[in-house]
Amino acid sequence: MPVVDITSKAQFDELIKTTPYVALQAHASWCGPCKAISPFFSKHADAHGSDKYAFARFDTDDVADLAMELGIRSIPAFFFFENGEKTENLTGANPTALSKLTESFSQKAKGGEQLSTNEDF
Repeated sequence: MPVVDITSKAQFDELIKTTPYVALQAHASWCGPCKAISPFFSKHADAHGSDKYAFARFDTDDVADLAMELGIRSIPAFFFFENGEKTENLTGANPTALSKLTESFSQKAKGGEQLSTNEDF
């Protein structure tokens, strides 16, 4: 699924209200590291996006009220929402950490819980 471009706080509020799992990228057009990590975020959206798991992004200069609400101090920043609540976040252009978080939320969105190795069978 394609990444949704958020252009207002109201649009974002509606997205997290109607979608159980949301991955959100905060970026700016002038940010070099943001430009470098964006293709990875888009790749994860194509691989894991679904009606239960949306990927969205917003420009912190264009939607400043959302940036302020999220307390963004540096970009790129990624936020993960579960049933409307922010549960995880990641700051910086770290493809490995981003991959782990997006895949973890993908498992949750599919309803699959990971079993630990000490389960009694």
